[in-house]
Amino acid sequence: MPEFIIYNVVLTAVYPLLLIYFLIKSFTDHKYTGTLKERLGYYGKSRGPSGGRTLWIHAVSVGEAVGAITIVSKLLEKAPDVQIVMTTTTKGGREIIGKSLGDKVTVLFFPFDFAWVVRRAVRAVNPAVVVLMETELWPNLISTCTGRGIPVLLLNGRVSDRMAAAGGFVKKLYGFVFSKLSEAGMQTQRDVERILALGARKDRTSLIGNVKYDSGFSTLDEERAAGLKRIFKPEEMPIFIAGSTHPGEEEIILDVYKQIAAGAGRRLRLVIAPRHIERAREVFAIVEKAGFTPVLRSEIGPDTVVAPGAVVILDTIGELRYLYSFSTVCFVGGSLIERGGHNVLEPAAGGKAVFYGPYTMNFTASVKALEDGGGGIPVRDAAEFAERAARYLDDERQRTETDRRALEVVLANAGSTERACGMILKYAK
Repeated sequence: MPEFIIYNVVLTAVYPLLLIYFLIKSFTDHKYTGTLKERLGYYGKSRGPSGGRTLWIHAVSVGEAVGAITIVSKLLEKAPDVQIVMTTTTKGGREIIGKSLGDKVTVLFFPFDFAWVVRRAVRAVNPAVVVLMETELWPNLISTCTGRGIPVLLLNGRVSDRMAAAGGFVKKLYGFVFSKLSEAGMQTQRDVERILALGARKDRTSLIGNVKYDSGFSTLDEERAAGLKRIFKPEEMPIFIAGSTHPGEEEIILDVYKQIAAGAGRRLRLVIAPRHIERAREVFAIVEKAGFTPVLRSEIGPDTVVAPGAVVILDTIGELRYLYSFSTVCFVGGSLIERGGHNVLEPAAGGKAVFYGPYTMNFTASVKALEDGGGGIPVRDAAEFAERAARYLDDERQRTETDRRALEVVLANAGSTERACGMILKYAK
């Protein structure tokens, strides 16, 4: 196919530049340090002992990893003999998989999608099945696997507005990729229709739902939860958690906090969890500039007393869902600026209503479900956010009802993990 050939010609041309870029980043940015070897497909013997069926599951970053972890946990219950190799593009994704699954899986960095790199990685992993989460569609990986008779599945699949609007060269390349998928399990009927329009085969495409409706029900470590409650003391002071924030959002959140708490006499603790924890020091400076006392979560010990007006910055992996579960006001970021939002179902699964901004195009179906069910609280800007959050805090009866409805939405849509596992095991023979 001409588009696939052009794709590889362009990739080959940029290969030296990409290598130089990553080499420089390896020395200047800890996100990239020590990752290049695996990104070039040199996995060695790190995938664990040989024997048994090997499943390769790829989730690009933290958000996708949450859904993948839910599937993997269920797979290990149903087929304890399988070996699972999980790949991720970011250190954050890798860390949350490691914390959640430990040595039950092998975690590696995803290879660059150059044909020769992919071939090296596929030989090393030797998978029986490859599972790609959400929108992770890499032409050379898919072509290499299907050429070797290895089934490639798309699970928890979604088609973004940008992908759906693709035309010309990009649409033809998508058509080539989608036509090679062994099966695609999509989140919504809209996603099914969109992927079919882009070239997926109708007989290989189905609606399985969104596994993130199930992800919030993974067991919380009671001892860890109790430890966090001792630190944050939600019974003494309500918590306002702003999760997965991006540059440009922290200032808005601090303005909202100033209006509903610091400026109105309400007792409320603010916790900010930047989407990328390497921004913690940057957020620290933003909080300080706004006139508040910032405290890094990593510097809070079990006996540390956090001042009532201090703003805590969550610079740890794996604690956000615990904070959601016992916070009073839960906001999901990437939505007050044009990032497309993040997983609004995580706090909802913990029985909490969800605040989010107007930019939620990456989670349209989840947001609509929450709003239709009465568990989502959209806000346009700081003023509306402060006004709606203040009312939510002051009206306990209405707050309890809204929280209940958020959980009901999640419960009503649960069950996708079982369908996803069934699809994988059908091919993992």
